[in-house]
Order: sequence, then structure tokens, then C-alpha cells
Amino acid sequence: MMLVFTIIYLLISFVNHLCFRTYGLDLGLYTNAMYDYAHGFMANMDMIWDTKELALADHFDLYLLLFSPLTYLFGSWTLLVIQIASVLIGAKGVHTYFKNDPKIARFATFFFLMYFGVFSALSYDYHSNVIAAMAVPWLFYFVREKRFIASLLVLIFIWIGKENMAFWMTFVSLGLAIIYRKERKTLFVLLAFSAASFMYFMLVIQVIMPSLSHGGEYLHFAYSRIGNSMTEAFVYLISHPIDSLEVFFTNHLSNPRFDGVKAESHIILLLSGVVILFRRPAYLLMLAPIYFQKFFHDTPMTWSPGAQYSIEFAPILAIGVFEILRSIQKEKVRHYALWAVVLIGVACTIRISDQPFDHVEESNVQFYKKNHYVRDYNTDTVRQAIALIPDDAAVCAQNPYLPHVALRKDVYMFPYIKKAEYILVSSMEYPYPLETEGLILEIEQLKNDPEWITILEKDGVYLFKKA
Repeated sequence: MMLVFTIIYLLISFVNHLCFRTYGLDLGLYTNAMYDYAHGFMANMDMIWDTKELALADHFDLYLLLFSPLTYLFGSWTLLVIQIASVLIGAKGVHTYFKNDPKIARFATFFFLMYFGVFSALSYDYHSNVIAAMAVPWLFYFVREKRFIASLLVLIFIWIGKENMAFWMTFVSLGLAIIYRKERKTLFVLLAFSAASFMYFMLVIQVIMPSLSHGGEYLHFAYSRIGNSMTEAFVYLISHPIDSLEVFFTNHLSNPRFDGVKAESHIILLLSGVVILFRRPAYLLMLAPIYFQKFFHDTPMTWSPGAQYSIEFAPILAIGVFEILRSIQKEKVRHYALWAVVLIGVACTIRISDQPFDHVEESNVQFYKKNHYVRDYNTDTVRQAIALIPDDAAVCAQNPYLPHVALRKDVYMFPYIKKAEYILVSSMEYPYPLETEGLILEIEQLKNDPEWITILEKDGVYLFKKA
């Protein structure tokens, strides 16, 4: 089973990278950050911003620092390798947690590997919350086995993945404390874990990240509908429960294009196992911050089933749902319930992959279709252009090309040329952050600019060199 899913994950993630369906935001940015760390520099946001804002002020992600030496082995593929490996390690954690019941272990592991949030995350670049989420089954296992030192090490590992992971662990630890409330020592340890997680979270977002930011503030509180700070948001949720529920379930932006995005996610999440967790609310408590950050956020992509925004549900559902199913006394009922949950989970994954509603790119995830393996232009020309760029040259490249040229000191997203010596761009690619007309205009201006020499123009791909 693990081998089959490894092949599927490779076909999704690696083929996307090979076909230039990974992007400057976010794989290119993170790969460039690892290059900086591996060479003794503090990574910054110069690729996409005008300021030299430190990467740690954007997201307090220490995994990139930890993993940076691996770039010498795997190059631009490093984070994709790590992400796939982490999912497999997470699956091993689920299997280990249920090891005393082989049948449950098989079903839970398959459910985890097939979960729509895993497929969506692997179809869109790399994100450190995926790595953190994959450690959660091991936290559950070590807590149950009363291996508290190992539990603490896993907890700290999860913390350092991203600033909001510690906030999540506050609730995961509380949920576990409820589950183990009759075991006094375990209860005390878990309450301490919860308190420590919250203190670390507050330290990072209130002190460390603002001190690293040019503006002296945390940059990612994007919940303007309910407040401009955590305190305001908390007060709003308590004092306006009806309005909060409306925001939670409906499009709270003015653009009607995003009507139905939240509804689809809620339905998919309920069908994929959340509804079963109502039998043991401790697991729902663990998901409370994930629900909050998903559905109250200002960015519609966050509401969707796409990208990395549902990955944290995977470990909680894989363990919570199958713990509940394991408690069913009648063997025949338990057997049918296991099959029903797994088959519905598969159906949800197929639904999201084959007929995505919004914010899931079909060609990125449909590894079983021809379009996943081809592009509508000659990508060999792009590889030819990249081969012409010296390894130490400053490069400005279009969004899909950035991950492939990110292992250098100076690299920028087109059209932010800055001090680039080479510009790699294509009229055939998605123009972000420009519109199509703007992209064509920029290319024409470069072709006519005496400061730039066109050293390759073929199949809609252009490589310019500073004169």
C-alpha cells in the first residue's frame, strides 16, 4: 500500500515540478530561503517584496533552516522530497498507533493516505504545515504510550514548523487531556503541553516576529471581518455569535464569485469524517483553530478544499474517526462502518480531484489524465534557457520558473527586475502577478530595450541578458 501511494505522490508532485506547475509562491520562495540558510545568510523576502523583510517575519518557519543542508543533495526538488517523505512517515505513525488492531490499522492508514487534503497539498508546491501535521500521529502514539520525553520532542518539532502550529497544539493537547482525563500524570503533562504551546505561540507572534519585521508587527492576522487583532476577534466571536456563524458558513467578501466555496468545504469535511467526531467532541476541539483559520480568513483560497488548507484534518480524522469505529461492539456493524468511511473518503478525494469547485487546479492533481503530463507549449525550451544562465547570476523569472532557478543569492519574481542580470519569461505561461496584456507589454518593452539583449526567443519563451 505504501509503495502504491508513494508512486502516486511522486506522479503528482514531481511531474508538476517537471512540467513547471510549481511556483515562486511558494516553492521558489522557500527554496531560495534554504539556499540562504545553507550559505550562512538570513533569508529574506526580496524575491517578491521591495523591502528586505526577513523570511522569519513572514512565517516563523524553522524547518527551512533545519532542512537547508539537503539542498546540496536534492537541489530544487528538496522540499518536494521532504514533503512526500513526511506524508509517508505520518502514515506510518497512524499505522503504529493502531498496531494492536491490524484491521483498523490498515483501514486508518489507507484513509489517511487517500485523504483529499493530502492530495490537494501535494498538488500545490510545498508547505511546512504539511510536515508539522504529519508528526501529529506520532504525538498521539507517544502520549498513549506515556513516553513523555518523546512526546515533548515531537511537540516542539511541530511548533517550529510555522507560528500557528503552536496555537493548534494548544487545542490538540487540550483534546488529548480530555481523552486521558482519568490518568492523572498524563493529564498534568498534557495540560502543561497546552499551556506551553500557547505561551510559545504568543511569544512568537507578539514578540519575536514583530521584532524581526520592519513594521514592528505581526504580518498575517488576516481576519478583518471579525477584528484587527486576536483580542478583537475573540471579543467579536463571543459578543456576536450569530454574525460569527454567518461568516463561518457564507462568503463574507463582496465578490459573488466565491459564493459556495465554504459550503463545499464544509460538506466535504463532514462527509470525510468530521460528522463522526461528534461522538467524541474532544477531537472536534482539536480542530477548532483549524476551522477558525480556514473559514474566517480574508483569502477565499483558504476556505477551499484546495492546496494545503485542509491538511491538518488528516491526522485528527485518521485517528479520531477510527478510534470511534474501533469502539463499535458488533463486529459486523464495525466492518461495514469501516468500509463506508473509507469509500466515502475515496469519493471525496475523487470529487475534489476530478470535478473541483474552486481553487483546485485540475491538471495539477489529476495524475491519471494525459493533461497532467504535458503542457501546451514546449517546456524543453525553458530548460534550454535555464541551462544558459550561470549558477551565480542574478535572475528575474516568471512565477512557474522561479523554483528551478531559486538556488542562488539573488532571484526575483517577474516583473520585479531589481538588479537581475538575466530575465526568463514566457508569453505562454500564466501571467501572475500581471494580467495577460501586461505580460505581453512587458516582453515587448524588454525586446526593444537597448539595456537588454535577447539571447533566446523560441516557442514563446524569452531569455534576456543585461547588456
